[in-house]
Amino acid sequence: MAVRERLIAQIMQDPGTFGLSEAKFIHTPQIFTAPAVRLRCQYTCSQVRQSDLVPPHTPQHDETRIIIDSYKYGLLLRREEPFGQRDIRGVWSEFSRDVLEIERQSQVRGYTQAFALAIGNCLYLHHDDSLRPCDFPQKRRPTFEAIGIELRETLEMVLWQDYVVREADAPFQLFALLLLE
Repeated sequence: MAVRERLIAQIMQDPGTFGLSEAKFIHTPQIFTAPAVRLRCQYTCSQVRQSDLVPPHTPQHDETRIIIDSYKYGLLLRREEPFGQRDIRGVWSEFSRDVLEIERQSQVRGYTQAFALAIGNCLYLHHDDSLRPCDFPQKRRPTFEAIGIELRETLEMVLWQDYVVREADAPFQLFALLLLE
């Protein structure tokens, strides 16, 4: 097995080694984009225009679609963290660091165009009308929502739709998308 395929197999078989709870293979046509997703992000978040990671600085949904379509497949990465046991900012930072390291390892092992397009997910599922400041301004890649990826429908493609539900005692879920050629 080639070096690059061994890395992907290791991520899939032992995601804990990479700070993940689970990883799933996804074909890029299974990743959904929609203009309404980015618009909700743009018009309901007070961090808009304050960072390169949020609209209007992030790609429109159709630009995101072009990027996604230039790849064959990707990995959806998930990390689950019990809610309230740790500062979620630290968890978010660790997750981002781990995903970017997976991206780097993929590149040096032969996936030269590997790219972690989205890291994290909107904490409020677009229903936060308080316009409070974003809790995570230090993110180093945009969220799925900020670039127009419909997270719920995309997660349904890998049977992860139950992880999007927000209940008070449910574990906190973080997602990332690593595109591979």
